[in-house]
Amino acid sequence: MATPTLAKPDLTDQTPQPAQGGLRGRIDQLHNPGLYVGAGLGVASGYLTGDPLLLTTVGTTGVAAGWTALGMIPGPWRWLPGQGEPWEWLCRSSSRGYRRKVRRMRNRLTVDHAYSPTVGSDGLLVPVIGIADGWRQHDDRAALVRAATAEAHRARCAFLRKAWAQRLPNWGSGWWRTYSFTEMALRAGPLAAIPASGFVELPWWGHLAVVSAGSVWGSRIWRRPQPAAATKAASVRDVDWYLARWAEWIACDRGPLPGSKLTSPLLDGDKFTAVVVSSTAKAALSVDEDSVSIAFEVPPRAVNIYRPDDMPANRAKLTVRLRTKTTDLDLTDLAAVWDEFNPYPGSKLYDPQPTEFGRRFSLLMPRKGSSVADVQPRAIAQALDLPGEDTVSRLHLRVTDARRLEVNEMSTNPLQGGVQLDLDALAMDDQGYVTVGMDIYGKPVRWRLLKFDPTRRGLSGASSASGVHSFGSGTTGAGKTSLEEDLQVAQRKNGFISWLGDGKGGAGYASWLDDIDWLLKSPYGASLMGEGANAVSEYRYARQMKMQWLDADGYTENGRSFFVMNDPFAPLFCTWDEFNEMILKNPQADHVKPLLRSVSSVGRLSRAAGVTARIWVQIPNLDSIGSDASANAIRDMLQSGNIALFRTARSDVDIMSLGSRTPEFRLAPLPERFPNGAETGGLFYVADGKAQYTQSRAMFHSNPARLARQFPLQTLSAKEADAVCAAGPAGMAYLRRDEYRHFDAADEEAFLRELVATEQEKTGKNKTVVDLKPAPAATAVVEVEDDDLDDLVPPTRSQLVWHAVDGGARRNKQIAEVTDLKPANVANATARLERLGKLTQRNRDWHTAERIDA
Repeated sequence: MATPTLAKPDLTDQTPQPAQGGLRGRIDQLHNPGLYVGAGLGVASGYLTGDPLLLTTVGTTGVAAGWTALGMIPGPWRWLPGQGEPWEWLCRSSSRGYRRKVRRMRNRLTVDHAYSPTVGSDGLLVPVIGIADGWRQHDDRAALVRAATAEAHRARCAFLRKAWAQRLPNWGSGWWRTYSFTEMALRAGPLAAIPASGFVELPWWGHLAVVSAGSVWGSRIWRRPQPAAATKAASVRDVDWYLARWAEWIACDRGPLPGSKLTSPLLDGDKFTAVVVSSTAKAALSVDEDSVSIAFEVPPRAVNIYRPDDMPANRAKLTVRLRTKTTDLDLTDLAAVWDEFNPYPGSKLYDPQPTEFGRRFSLLMPRKGSSVADVQPRAIAQALDLPGEDTVSRLHLRVTDARRLEVNEMSTNPLQGGVQLDLDALAMDDQGYVTVGMDIYGKPVRWRLLKFDPTRRGLSGASSASGVHSFGSGTTGAGKTSLEEDLQVAQRKNGFISWLGDGKGGAGYASWLDDIDWLLKSPYGASLMGEGANAVSEYRYARQMKMQWLDADGYTENGRSFFVMNDPFAPLFCTWDEFNEMILKNPQADHVKPLLRSVSSVGRLSRAAGVTARIWVQIPNLDSIGSDASANAIRDMLQSGNIALFRTARSDVDIMSLGSRTPEFRLAPLPERFPNGAETGGLFYVADGKAQYTQSRAMFHSNPARLARQFPLQTLSAKEADAVCAAGPAGMAYLRRDEYRHFDAADEEAFLRELVATEQEKTGKNKTVVDLKPAPAATAVVEVEDDDLDDLVPPTRSQLVWHAVDGGARRNKQIAEVTDLKPANVANATARLERLGKLTQRNRDWHTAERIDA
């Protein structure tokens, strides 16, 4: 049967003791200066008398008093001997005494304690078995005695430890702490008491006892522990200890992350790293650093929990710094704290300074290892142990170069007061930018409407321009409408044409019904708006091909393939608000595919015609608009322009399907309220051709439509409107927009469907063309005998075709019959006259536009 043994006390912070037996061990014990000092004091107290003894006693008392004073004040003199713990000696002594008791008990158990039988009066043997005899003859007596003795010893040790802890509460916290007077009296008291014993008359054995006590005291005091006692105690903890503590404190049923586990644990010197895996619906980041610090017995700022970009939500990276500084750490010194609890090895914190809204400092990342893209506000807040529940939202990171980034801790958000709308800021500069708000650093937020290229110019000298598509996302109430209204005011101020399709049935722009050139409130109307924008771009391309332009050297060239602002067309901006609602509300509706095709065509083909698309969605993911070829084209074209990311109901705003425009640096979720309780409407991340997204806020005005009315409302020219009408029913819907401008979404859709059906009946394939213009009267043949008439040049082919159209011929077949020309020649002539602006085609019918000799 196994013999239970007493658990030995932890003596890891005690210096190794010499061997207890043997000549070698005795010699090792003599190499102790404290032994000689203590023995010398004992001998001096026995032989010195009179003034020498008095001086020795006074001197040692002064030394003991100074030693006690120094021990009670932390400082560089803490290396003085006597920093050990007396309770450790008591534990060792009690352990040796217990082992002696166990040896004596084993010896006694080997002795046969059976009693000889008793002879009765009748001469027969009478066995006498009492209670004590039965206990001594018990089969498991030895094991029960050892267990009872061990339990009594444990209870006694626990009682003594509790008594010492109540008497000296700071006894075991570390050698660098402030010692109490009682503790120092136990260390330095014998230094004054041993010489003072010389004033007492003692026999020879009394002096021998004093010398012996001094030797023991000196040897004990001299064996002080190593300075980093706490570090030694922590270093002996292996990986299994941390895994067990995680299971006991964190992964238990009532813990912060029940059912979780640590994978890939690694204990490397003073750092413990692992991957937190959550087996429930809770994210791995839901466990806080305070809980982990309690479980692992480390300071909170020594714990860092973060999730790299390539990790799923049920995993997170855990890093625990186990080392503790041997000197007092100034917690107000950010650089020193960062060096101690650095979550990114090799990085440096420098240049901390106060700002108007908090404080600012910079981080220098190492050349190898962690990069600026790996830095997360959560890791910084944990390493510096920044107070507050919303600490992460107060940290704003800005990358300054490949290795440096600036961290701004703003206790007061400068954007919480709002940004007032400034009409002067909405004037477009020579680069095509307008200012729509202010960012977190106090800089203006610029939004690009057009992109200019001065190497190619129109005949007016203006630079070529192309539209810049825009995309934005945000939940209801995030402030998308505020930014869109700022852009509408900017477009009207700078002479742009604005078309808008509202997926909320017009409720979002009710005050703009009379201040936008074409405002559609139904999804069906939004699809017609896309078809009309394509018709405008086709007409502009046809006109631009017949125009001249100037290259960078000033040479005039024919056939302009680019757009020039107001030469002769104004820029056209088409906005689809709540675009995903138009698609997802009824994916099988007849307007969905035409809407996707028309918007994708605008995005791919219309920028050089001055036609630009802007799309707003609620779900922070472009996958919500569909997966067909048109939807893919829309996703591609929206990644090339302005991007605004407002507050969403999801925290992964930075990993939406933006392709090449995915934020390079992790974005913190936008809060619903500022620290002062104000709403965060209009707060968003903006990107304009950059990989870094900056927190900004859009300008706000209570009635922006009133401000826009002071600028003229731009519309399509008459020729553009006619071209749109000739291209399809969308043009007629545009021309009759005032008739249904104030309808609601249902009435508008009914009106438009009836209008489109009527137009399709008029332009059907089986219609009969009726020539309402009377044929010209035949000219009488007059005999002219002037010989000069023989030299007259006959009319050209173009003149014949133009006069035939002017005479009432509407189709190429009719023109060929009137002029006796071949159909191919007629087609070439009509196309040439259209390029020259002499003819125009409406619903495949030719009409004269200008006189041929004009």
